[in-house]
Order: sequence, then structure tokens, then C-alpha cells
Amino acid sequence: MSDAREFYVGYLRMPAGLTRFLRWSAPVLIGAALTTAWSLSRSQNNPGDGVWHDDAESLVGRLSTTPYPHIRILSKQYGDAAQSIETVLLVSEGKHGAGERVAALDGRIARVRGTILERDGRRLLELSDTDVVTPEESMPEPQARRLAAHTGVTLGPVTLQGEIIDPKCYSGAMKPGEGKAHKECATLCIAGGIPPMFVTLNAAGKRNYYLLTDPDGRALDERILPFVADAVQVSGTLERRDDLQVLRINPADIRRL
Repeated sequence: MSDAREFYVGYLRMPAGLTRFLRWSAPVLIGAALTTAWSLSRSQNNPGDGVWHDDAESLVGRLSTTPYPHIRILSKQYGDAAQSIETVLLVSEGKHGAGERVAALDGRIARVRGTILERDGRRLLELSDTDVVTPEESMPEPQARRLAAHTGVTLGPVTLQGEIIDPKCYSGAMKPGEGKAHKECATLCIAGGIPPMFVTLNAAGKRNYYLLTDPDGRALDERILPFVADAVQVSGTLERRDDLQVLRINPADIRRL
């Protein structure tokens, strides 16, 4: 009969034994749930501070399709000769590169219009299906000549550890745009022509970005795809082209960590 008195019935008063049990067990269970939730949140990748701007922007500079579509602009449009050069990668809507959109104006001064994505001071421009790439004749000749020549410096062989990412999603199109959760998306983006980049993270939490090419400085082929979004080690020759770090690698030398 004593056991019957401890049996819970919803429309009767809570038995004393169950009341005592809930008084100590409920706080313990709630605390455990909060601790687990906090631990899981701390283990997730930082989605980053990438921003995809809403308003369209026009850039004027020298277009190039090698190794991947990009436009080199003066840091202030039509600035004086002391202005630095910024390299802005170009992509199309969806998981597509911009090669076909800019091929006809390769090497020429042109105006591109699209939406900017940026992260850590690096910018990328997405051309929409309605954005037109047009020749630009109004840039003063001294600035046009300055944009004609790369200031490239070979820095030598390096071995780095990090992750191969697609810069479009990483810069704000997706959050998070990195890691295993983003592997399939990043692989499709790079297969579709979006330039592959390599990101490293130093002890202070600072990210460094490297545009990946083959040993001859051309676009990488599909052999890179299985390694996208994995933690890997790459070895190759590092060079600096204006504001851009370029890492020439052989996909056969990529190693998973």
C-alpha cells in the first residue's frame, strides 16, 4: 500500500517522495542541458564577419582572365600615381565563375558592375545576369598604364596548413562558408569556376589568404576538388602580385591533416 501512495496521478497531489526527487533532480538536469548547449556552441566554427552588400557598385580597372577573372583597380578610382592597386576577384551568380562574362575584354580597361562581398579587407564582386561589362575609355592614360603592369615578387617555397575555400561563400554568401558543413557547396562552387583560395590561421587568430594556381600560374584543374574544405597541408612557390598573395601548387602535393 505504501508504494501505491507514491504513484503519480495527474489530478491528485504530488506524492512527497516524487516532490523531493524533483527538487534536486530538476536543477541538475537543467544545469546539464545548459552546459551541453554552451559546449556545443563553443565547438562550432565562427561564421565570420563576411558581408554581402545590397547595393550594386561599379568598378573601373584592367580586366584579366588569368589565372582567374579579376579586375585590378586603383584604391581610389582615378587616383594619382601613388595610389595602391586592389585586386578584386569576379564571379557570376550562383556557383559559377565569370570567365565567359569578361573574356572578350581580357587585358582592357573596363567597367564592371555588381554586388560586393568582403571579409577581412578582401573584396569580391558578383556580376548578376543583368550586369553589363563594358569598355571604359575615360580613365586617364597614366593610370591606365600603371594598371597594365603587375608588381610581382617571388617569395620562394613554402609549406602551409589551412583550408581550401571558395571565396564567394567565405566572404559572406554563406555562413559559415567553411568547414565540413560547407564542403559540398564549396566543391560545386570551385568546380563551377569560382577561384580556389587557401586560408591559414595564425596563433593570434589572424587569417591569411592565398590564391591557388598550378605550378605555371594557371587555373587549377579538378584534382583539387577532393581536398576542398578539408584541413590540408600544401607546398608550393609563394609570390606577391600587388595586394594578392599567389601560391603555385601541384595538387599531387596536397596532404590531408
